[in-house]
Amino acid sequence: MRPSGSGLHFPWSRRQLQQVVLHADTPGGKIYNLVIFGAILLSVVTLLLEPQPRLFSAGIQATGPLGGIERFCLGIFVVDYALHLSLSPRPWAYARSFYGLIDLMAVVFFFVPRINSGLLLWVFKFGRILRVFKLLRLIDEADRLVTSLKASARRIAVFIFFVLILQVVLGYLMVLVESSNANSQFENVGHGVYWAVVTMTTVGYGDYVPQTLLGRLLAVVVMLLGFGIIAIPTGIISYEAVRQGQGDQRRCQRCHQIGHRRDAIYCDRCGAVLPQPALPAAQ
Repeated sequence: MRPSGSGLHFPWSRRQLQQVVLHADTPGGKIYNLVIFGAILLSVVTLLLEPQPRLFSAGIQATGPLGGIERFCLGIFVVDYALHLSLSPRPWAYARSFYGLIDLMAVVFFFVPRINSGLLLWVFKFGRILRVFKLLRLIDEADRLVTSLKASARRIAVFIFFVLILQVVLGYLMVLVESSNANSQFENVGHGVYWAVVTMTTVGYGDYVPQTLLGRLLAVVVMLLGFGIIAIPTGIISYEAVRQGQGDQRRCQRCHQIGHRRDAIYCDRCGAVLPQPALPAAQ
């Protein structure tokens, strides 16, 4: 028999821990993310059940069972952040990334410091709700949505700029049309632009209402424009999302699932290793 080594042996290697903590599509990673998902929901529920959320005082606000749940979730978040920081191939890049900052704030903002500044206390109290953004890291579709928003950001920005110009023109036109009415509520261009924004977004507060016939006809036109204007950004983002989801036809050898993410290493359904994409033939 071979003598056993005298050193310490850990049941899991660093590579195995990375597959569980850093890869959400492995079997172990799915269980790990389910635990984190439950901890996030528990912490948000305890935050919503906080008896006096407007009271600025030091320490964790929840007491009794809620306080115990808060401390339990805090322990899970601390372990999760430490694991990601130690297992990430680029720890500092993770610490400076969006998800790294969210994970850090989920830990830091659990506590309200003992300071006398009302503004800083408000920041720390408000920062506690930011832990809900940890859910984005656990949803694969969130990455696709972010990628789609980045790809269509320029077109959406140009579209929003055009809409702002259109609202200024329509607001100014409404002020001119309603100027013939002595009891007009549109006293300046700011009122008209505010009305145009509220009307075009189909909110309709009703605090500024056109009284003349031409003003009401213009309001109908703005309302009809609102339906089409709201739909255009949705179409742009949807097109980018569909385009991002196309192109990867690798089939899982275990469950025969197709349509995985382009950068996926493991199957989204069963967690098996996916075949590597074929390299283009050399010319």
